[in-house]
Amino acid sequence: MTEEPVDARQLRTRAALHAAVLELAASGDIDGVTVTALAERAGVHRSTVYEHGGSPQGVLQRALAVELDALREAHLRDVAPAGVAAALREVTLGVFAHVERHAAVYRNLEGSAGTTLHSFLSEHFQASTRLLIAQSRLRIPLDAPDVAPALLEEAAARFVADGVVGLISVWLRGPGLHDPEVALAMLERLLPAWWPPGAATAGGVADAAGPAAPDPGPNPLK
Repeated sequence: MTEEPVDARQLRTRAALHAAVLELAASGDIDGVTVTALAERAGVHRSTVYEHGGSPQGVLQRALAVELDALREAHLRDVAPAGVAAALREVTLGVFAHVERHAAVYRNLEGSAGTTLHSFLSEHFQASTRLLIAQSRLRIPLDAPDVAPALLEEAAARFVADGVVGLISVWLRGPGLHDPEVALAMLERLLPAWWPPGAATAGGVADAAGPAAPDPGPNPLK
């Protein structure tokens, strides 16, 4: 019998581990899950858990990151300047749909004393902002002559990321998850004026000289 390619086996192993850790994280605090429990649920050896994240928390972070990173790559990587606003709208809707799909996991992370919702999501949003800056699709229009541009950009990335995570935290604590469109409408009204898609001109990018003018067209969310 021909031996199956290693890559195919690794993909199946990863899929089994991710499915198992998401089930466990949805049913309780991930910090209480042992390597043995995760390995047994996934049908793999303990050593495999270490290879795919080092711990149940690490495996969970990778499982969630697979979906989030795929959204970033699909919508923001090499996005054309004219498509930034639309791409950000679509990727943000995708993130909210992801959170809705894994609501039980994120609610448990929100109440965790150890591994937290913030630690899982903030870095993702920071990375998305850094990518837009690196691609010259976003400029921070703030006048801070005594602050190095790199430090200002990093502060902006953290500011946006932590704000989005805060909104998600409130969203999760509500009486039930709302439509992702509702969450996006809230976010667009809370984000700073230089952040598209909330206030950038249609298809435009905030400019270093100042915030972009508001889109004079009707708000499609109203």
